[in-house]
Amino acid sequence: MKAQVLAASVSLTVMLLAGAAFAKVPYFAAKCPTDISVETDRSGRAYLNGKRATVRSQNANYSEIVGGGVTISVAKNAGELIVSYTGKNRANGVCQVVEQETVESAAPEPAKPEATKAYDDVPKRDKQACLSAVKRKTHNPKVVVIDAVSSEANNTVTVGVGTEKAPWRCLVKRGRVADVMSQTNEGGL
Repeated sequence: MKAQVLAASVSLTVMLLAGAAFAKVPYFAAKCPTDISVETDRSGRAYLNGKRATVRSQNANYSEIVGGGVTISVAKNAGELIVSYTGKNRANGVCQVVEQETVESAAPEPAKPEATKAYDDVPKRDKQACLSAVKRKTHNPKVVVIDAVSSEANNTVTVGVGTEKAPWRCLVKRGRVADVMSQTNEGGL
């Protein structure tokens, strides 16, 4: 009898763990009160204020992102994300989703070249920091991210400036910009 109960317990645990392993937190970015930002990439990794966080997927419709004393609850309801947080000293509230993958775009994507896959690995916070830095440097508010490549040392974000999208290179890590440089050959001007 004890062996049967043990076998049933082990089977149930394996099934629960398998379900959690296959569920993945959806791709989104959100701003929460008390200056908390949360974002995920298409690989299922999560970042709280630009730092890697732990993802606990309960099922296909509910996950938690945990890090730095903060828990972000992510629930899917009829294609809509409901994101809330619980922080230190009982702080809690609803987060505003600023970017999310829609159900239509959640279909399997065609294979991407390796260089393009790295774009998804660069946190949105780093891309945003580069956009701001290039705006300040060029005094031009028309900037757009053209490419982003993830690296251990610094992420490289290429920003297009103006209507011509003149390329600028930005080196950034964890929201801190290390260098901004024009990639335009100014010798021929």
